[in-house]
Amino acid sequence: MPDSLDLLGRDQISFGGDPAFFRGQDVLVTGSAGTIGSALVRALRDAGVSVCGVDCRSAEEVDLQGDLCDAAFLESAVMGRTVLFHAAALKHVDRAELDPHMAWRINRDLVRAICERRPIGSCLLFVSTDKAAFPAGVMGQSKREAECIVQDHRDRGPAMVVRFPNILGSSDSVLPIWTNQLSAGQPLTLTDSEATRWFLTESEAIDLLLAVCARGESGAIHVPQLGEPVSMAVLLRRFLARHQREDHPVEVVGLRPGEKQHEVLFEHPPGLPSEIVGVGLDREHQP
Repeated sequence: MPDSLDLLGRDQISFGGDPAFFRGQDVLVTGSAGTIGSALVRALRDAGVSVCGVDCRSAEEVDLQGDLCDAAFLESAVMGRTVLFHAAALKHVDRAELDPHMAWRINRDLVRAICERRPIGSCLLFVSTDKAAFPAGVMGQSKREAECIVQDHRDRGPAMVVRFPNILGSSDSVLPIWTNQLSAGQPLTLTDSEATRWFLTESEAIDLLLAVCARGESGAIHVPQLGEPVSMAVLLRRFLARHQREDHPVEVVGLRPGEKQHEVLFEHPPGLPSEIVGVGLDREHQP
């Protein structure tokens, strides 16, 4: 889905990422069949970077298909890599609550395995989530522990965390859900009329990853500074206005288990200053 900054009511944010910075590196991107992983692979490929995408699913951006939780496959995937973007995860709050064992296995245990097996001197960037700040459910808790694991293994080489907000238009997120509901003539579902969220567009998210991996601080949690959060009710109204369907029915379904009414990005706002414009550093975990 194309970027939709008009729905967010703000201008595009630039973090100064440059995929060409990684030319000459041997780059691995996990989760390369997902929204962020696939977009990152495309951006790097377009810049002439040697990049290998890995995922358990098949996609154009997937060069190695397999389960990274399998130790032998993981060893072969990370061997010789100089830069690792770890974007693979179980990302959805409701799925994590329904299958907590899988959430801990993918979101925490796999991160530990990557940290322990990546080549000495390689650069690791771990994609975390705003749900890791004061976690309320399994998804946030597993990602918060993973953040600490990454910070504990910075002795193997640069290790950085990026804490993402919601990605506007990503797979299984609210915009494609609303689009499908609108096309099917169904009421648009809203979890909570008072809920607020922060958003990045897909292109902003890739820009942020590239900037942090190139210029970030090892051992730090990097958080985009996005100002005020977006009201989900306002986002829905803007979505309906764009489609000239302001009178379309809306159903408030309630928050799901483990879901917050208001997300936070920083546990210690406003964070410490960063060399990257538009990015703050949350307080470091002390191993």
